[in-house]
Amino acid sequence: MHPESDDMTTDAALAADAPADSADTAAASFDDPVFDPSAPPADPLEGVVVRVDPETVDEDGFVTIWNVAAATMDDRTELARVLASKLLGFLCKHKCDFVFASSTDVKYLDEWFERDQSLLYDWSPQSEKVDVVAQHANVPAKALLRFLKDKKFNPTANHNPRRADRVDWFTNLWCIG
Repeated sequence: MHPESDDMTTDAALAADAPADSADTAAASFDDPVFDPSAPPADPLEGVVVRVDPETVDEDGFVTIWNVAAATMDDRTELARVLASKLLGFLCKHKCDFVFASSTDVKYLDEWFERDQSLLYDWSPQSEKVDVVAQHANVPAKALLRFLKDKKFNPTANHNPRRADRVDWFTNLWCIG
């Protein structure tokens, strides 16, 4: 399936051509005659359309949340982490019940959480804990994109579930398979 088809992308494009990093922003700013230095920097997720790279979908149609974020952000790790953070928070807040992990992965995450509760509590865009959780969270690719569209996922919005909701989501709604 082609990654740009409706089945593999959301229709939630908000705007286009957000700069990739602050260096791009600065370069564009000096050439822009109406540059306002007091304006906040552009959100790197503005205009992002979540997509799935068909090469990362397994034979059963599953993909990790990390691979969705990485494909969407053209494999730029820091931006993929920002999007993965937003996706985890959004899926948790909306009690998405089709996140799957192997029994080995769930055991690994459970043991990590017992040692370091920030695994579920620190999903800030700067936290590498996002990478760990997102790399072990598998979702059906088409169902994820449909869910994001139906629930109106906005990648620039703050999706910050409560700690208790994070534990409940991971403990009671993730499927082990």
